[in-house]
Amino acid sequence: MPCLTKDSKGRSQFWYVCYTTPDGRRLKTSTGQTDKAKAWEFYNTKIAVEAEITNGRPTEKRLREIINDALARLGEQKLRSDPTIKQQLDTWVESKRDAVADSTIAAYEQTRGMFLDFLGPRANRSVRLLTKDEVIEFRNHLRSEGRTAGTVNKLVRLYLNSAFEDAKTEGVIDHNPFSAVDALKVTKVKKDRFTAEQVVRLLKAAEGTGWTGAILVAYGTGARLQDVANLKWSAIDSDNGLLTFEQRKTGKETVVGLHPDFEDWIARQPPSDDPDGCLFPTLANREAGGRNGLSAEFSGIMEKAGVAGKILRERDRKGRQIRSLSFHSFRYGAASHIFNQAALADVARRVTGHAARGAISGYIREDVEMLKAATQLIPRLPKGDS
Repeated sequence: MPCLTKDSKGRSQFWYVCYTTPDGRRLKTSTGQTDKAKAWEFYNTKIAVEAEITNGRPTEKRLREIINDALARLGEQKLRSDPTIKQQLDTWVESKRDAVADSTIAAYEQTRGMFLDFLGPRANRSVRLLTKDEVIEFRNHLRSEGRTAGTVNKLVRLYLNSAFEDAKTEGVIDHNPFSAVDALKVTKVKKDRFTAEQVVRLLKAAEGTGWTGAILVAYGTGARLQDVANLKWSAIDSDNGLLTFEQRKTGKETVVGLHPDFEDWIARQPPSDDPDGCLFPTLANREAGGRNGLSAEFSGIMEKAGVAGKILRERDRKGRQIRSLSFHSFRYGAASHIFNQAALADVARRVTGHAARGAISGYIREDVEMLKAATQLIPRLPKGDS
């Protein structure tokens, strides 16, 4: 028969329970309770849990029910249910929605979708049950689909690791299985920049397509493809020779000088009465990726112009090939021209609108003349061709 007792030497204030286990052992354990009624409740709950374990394969749900029943009788708060893996990822994405750029949220949502699709029914298990082996399995799955090591590291070691690190910080899980998985070794590829002669050929190939002004903006600023494609007339301050826009990737406002070649293009355009009108209507509000996306369309212009660049990585299983030249090469070109002519590093970073250190840490209003002078370091294209 079980019985309650206290330490005869007064070394502990808690009640102890003495009882016989199903296998015949006689045990004495502290209940952690000073109230006798709660001490009995502790014992009864302990016995119920042990019986559940002894008599079959207990589920986490059933064990929680036993413990929560006891807590309710004692007037204590019930155990908090662990979120499922899907619920944890959903909560993580929503927590970031007003904290990062829309493009970053889209990347988080895509990553969440890929991981949940990979897990299938396993996504509805407790977040505590995700294992390191499953993370490695997912990492290998991404590689088998042809994704680069750098992309896999971003998805696994950056995005998903962040989601589960949040769960660990909140006390939902004791360890983060993503942090225990090593990053893949990345082989860096070196991209090239367009020469002035290549830009001229691109402009000729782009005549009549709506890309001419976009190419000139990219050449003179190093702005990203979708930032260029979605520029509005209100971004142009011709009086001060400045271009102002918000970067989709970072949400930061960027101010750069207008390059003379782009100013010449502006002067040839019909006046616009709508400051919110798109500068490049045929490019605006389109996706960058995909078979009919902006990147593919620009690749067609490059092909027509005979500007291909070196192959850095052969086609993968999804048919993707990496070349040394792409629209992003304008970004390298704008920065290179400024650095090569010994301009201040921070001015070069301002002109290309970078957002992190090794880039720029935040927006600082620069002297207008300095911004314009930095842009002037990017050489003009041969006259008559822009």
